[in-house]
Amino acid sequence: NVEALGTGDVTDNAVLELNTGGDFANNIGGSGQVVKSGDDALTLSGSNTYTGGTLISDGTLVATNVEALGTGDVTDNATLELNTGGDFDNNIGGTGSVVKSGDK
Repeated sequence: NVEALGTGDVTDNAVLELNTGGDFANNIGGSGQVVKSGDDALTLSGSNTYTGGTLISDGTLVATNVEALGTGDVTDNATLELNTGGDFDNNIGGTGSVVKSGDK
């Protein structure tokens, strides 16, 4: 579960695989990749600076601010939900769907 990592900042210099649902509010930094696996919906709400990209292999990954996906490319092979306003600078590719939600 997302609470297992506590509430502090996370430094990811390899692969951080999140195979769970819930709201992950920690800030993620480092040169590593974030992988969303598992069927549940996971929300990233931190101001993230990780550079290794994001892979969505299963379930839904929800971004609630424009910094949530770090600075690398996003490979979406499931569902990416953008629940915020603003401009995302990330390149988004893959075979999945992108959903815009929220009123921003």
